[in-house]
Amino acid sequence: MPWCPPHTRRARGGALAGCLLLPCALTGLTAAAGTVAAHTAPAPPSPTGSAGPAGRDVNGLVDIGGGRKIYATCKGRNQSGSPTVVLIAGKGNGAEDWMSVLDPADPAHAAPGDDLPWRNTGIRRSDDSVFSQVSRFTRVCTYDRPDVRTTGTDVSTARPQPHTVDADVHDLAALLRSLGEPGPYVLVAHSYGGLIATLYARTHPRNVAGLVMVDTVTERIAEVASPGAVKNWDASNAKTSPQSREGVRLLDAFRKINATAPPPAVPAVVLSADKPWRVDLLPAEARKGEQVTFEDWLASQQRLSTALGARTHVTNTRSGHDIYLYQPRTVTRAIRDIAGASP
Repeated sequence: MPWCPPHTRRARGGALAGCLLLPCALTGLTAAAGTVAAHTAPAPPSPTGSAGPAGRDVNGLVDIGGGRKIYATCKGRNQSGSPTVVLIAGKGNGAEDWMSVLDPADPAHAAPGDDLPWRNTGIRRSDDSVFSQVSRFTRVCTYDRPDVRTTGTDVSTARPQPHTVDADVHDLAALLRSLGEPGPYVLVAHSYGGLIATLYARTHPRNVAGLVMVDTVTERIAEVASPGAVKNWDASNAKTSPQSREGVRLLDAFRKINATAPPPAVPAVVLSADKPWRVDLLPAEARKGEQVTFEDWLASQQRLSTALGARTHVTNTRSGHDIYLYQPRTVTRAIRDIAGASP
């Protein structure tokens, strides 16, 4: 699907943040309402990883070198050697997504299709969020990639857009080093974040203890969708606007992933949405040309599960694309399963 509806969400501090939703633009919802607590300055980089074992909360900008800083937040403690969980958001989204939920009484839960992209209500900060739940049984970190948030005093350093996935892998590796979080990690990725997790796992296999893929993009989509549809999808995701500043290059990511070693043999779970995209709500001009379909998406999810040798492929999620908002407990159970299975 080459086009997505604009979707606004009230960002931290009350400013409106805009983004796009659906797998066509590979995003989730950006920033539910709420104000972040006062920040604790992160510790300087530590080669021994002292920041992680100490279990000290982190909430602010982290220097990753080269004159650049990334916003990150970490909470919880590693329990009896449990791995640190790293949450990687979809295109145009960041840490706030993992701290939010879709209100359990919201009518979107009962809708047959994924209605969330066409409205900006029902999302709120919650102690039932994935970030909060995971912090109760192990250490968890998440972060904002450049240009996913533009308001506040703790905004990640901007960069030229669109960008390539290897730049995101470089930033993730640099961030984890600067935080001093010891590996190996359980990577939990949503949407475009799945490409980051995949390339990181293939290029840093010793640093990965497990994978939880939450309705993620996969290079396997090129095996099931037509070349024309994938080309259009790539073009749409490279586009940026003042409301959606992050642009990504999908075909380049697929090539770089396919040029690396196979994925490491680590415990994995794949979760897939079962509420289809609301193509009927798209304007007529957005339906022109070849498009990646929901059926293509589901087929690619199955291939991803097979390629990873996933312990489980959860398909009855009762959720649209943003499973962590619709069903945070389902995502948390998968994380707990993989964290418990990790060495």
